[in-house]
Amino acid sequence: MSFNIQQPFGTNWDNRKSNVASIFNVTQADVIGTQEAVNYQRDYIAQQTGYAWYGIARDGGDNGEGSWIFYKADKYSLDSSNSGSFWMSTTPNVPSRFEGDYNRICTYVHLIEKSSGKSFYIFNSHFPTPDLPNARLKSAKLLTEKIANRAIKSDPVYVTGDFNSTEGDAVTIWMKNGSDNAIKFRDTYRDVYPTGNVNTGFGTKFDYIYCPTDSKYNSLTSWVISSPVASDHYPIAATVRYNNSTTPPIPATQIIPGKIEAENYSNSFGIQLENTTDIGQGQNVGYLDLNDWLEYKVDVASASKYTFDLRYASNSESGKINVLIDGVYYQSTDLPITNGWQTWQTITKNIDLPAGLHTIKIEVVKGGFNLNWFNFSSQTPSGLSIPGKIEAENYSMTFGTQLENTTDTGGGQNVGYFDVNDILEYNVTVSNTGNYNFDIRIASLEKSGRLNLLVDNNYQKSIDLPITGGWQNWQTSSTTVNLTQGNHKLKFEIVKDGFNLNWFNFSNNGTSKTSSSKNIVMEESDSNTFYPNPAKDFIYFNNEYDWIVYSNAGSKVLSGRSQLVNVSSLNSGIYIVEFNGKRKKLLIN
Repeated sequence: MSFNIQQPFGTNWDNRKSNVASIFNVTQADVIGTQEAVNYQRDYIAQQTGYAWYGIARDGGDNGEGSWIFYKADKYSLDSSNSGSFWMSTTPNVPSRFEGDYNRICTYVHLIEKSSGKSFYIFNSHFPTPDLPNARLKSAKLLTEKIANRAIKSDPVYVTGDFNSTEGDAVTIWMKNGSDNAIKFRDTYRDVYPTGNVNTGFGTKFDYIYCPTDSKYNSLTSWVISSPVASDHYPIAATVRYNNSTTPPIPATQIIPGKIEAENYSNSFGIQLENTTDIGQGQNVGYLDLNDWLEYKVDVASASKYTFDLRYASNSESGKINVLIDGVYYQSTDLPITNGWQTWQTITKNIDLPAGLHTIKIEVVKGGFNLNWFNFSSQTPSGLSIPGKIEAENYSMTFGTQLENTTDTGGGQNVGYFDVNDILEYNVTVSNTGNYNFDIRIASLEKSGRLNLLVDNNYQKSIDLPITGGWQNWQTSSTTVNLTQGNHKLKFEIVKDGFNLNWFNFSNNGTSKTSSSKNIVMEESDSNTFYPNPAKDFIYFNNEYDWIVYSNAGSKVLSGRSQLVNVSSLNSGIYIVEFNGKRKKLLIN
């Protein structure tokens, strides 16, 4: 449902708020995207209805109106690491606007159905007013860009909002058929009622629930709620269904070196597909039994020894596969237990591959595991060299960041405008396994920052970054990391924003280790864990769990189900965290 609540000032809120709550309680929509409500309207709705909510206000924090998203927490888990907000402006990571008197914000959530593990995205926004057509069109293009670059790559997406655009407006036409619109959307109401007048307020239609034009999206019913009157807009609702076929498309030839999603097979026997909660989402191949098999058509760039990474998960039994090329046995790989069907690990082997077009076959020798992807990487250097200095702007992938000129020594550019959950990724080649000095060049105005360092999506450590007193007042922070020889993907996840990044440098610190593993050595080997510990603001589990936080006296102080937990409300001291059958001590600074 999309529902413009209407701001409370001079709008008779006290007399209409019970109608707002009634619409929530009677309709029982799974997800409701709202517009215009301020913080105490949001809190009233949550108190009266039991819905959970997500979002921040358009002026930052709880200041001003918000595009809050309400959802049923008993039915869905919030994936907070893939949820967030951005502003409709050229600086989308800070409160701002393209034009007009008011900042404009879009909130998005990634929700996972608890009963099935299936997930989807909702984007919800309130566009600029009708007298600002250029700002509305820019907002539509930014919204579509964000969806195309992030959400739609892995999961179904729906868009709710007050677009301040009539059905014949240029913005509505662009959303549906714009030549430079990478997605193109359908109005779910018009899926059900292609013709006829519809009024969501002011005698016209400003409010929409959009879905991509993909045939997998089906709109079953849609209706406008005109009674009881609760706002100057009438909420619009829809019942929708997404048909996710388990039949893969006609397979393309997979390129090696490169990553191959397990579901992109050319032929198979005995397998099924299911949604995965692994990083990147999408689907995995499951229900693998003895003598099941998968085939992949590949084009190998050159005859060479390759690093073969296999991403798998198993509940209570170890597995085993044979790898064949063009029907000829090449090697076997044992797959140890990971203690969960969605508890993912990467195992690494070496394999010699001939050049040219071939068929790789994966035969199941011992079942009881899931497969998500394979990756074949050349063992010659292919990334930024470690030891060495890496400029922050030389990333291979980013989300949510911007570049700007720097006045730091050496000039050039720095990466800035960080927001929580932004990402930087770098392809690196480590010359030798060992401990490295890790220097990171940062600047911050008035807030300390924090980032997580991951290698090949394995958590390495959290790094706190000091206040330097200015966006271009640069300091170098130092720590140590342990890296293994070979090609890796280095990732920074922003946990606490408010800083700029110019470069980072890895140098030998005189110690080394010999290891057969291609993964980074973890700071904590227990597979059931959370980090950081001690903590200040958040802790992260290695997977999504039901969890309870107890005080040292034994009183329950927090509970929920998620992978990210906000502990900023806790006083300094010692707490006990119960999750996945474990009880562990947590220190809050």
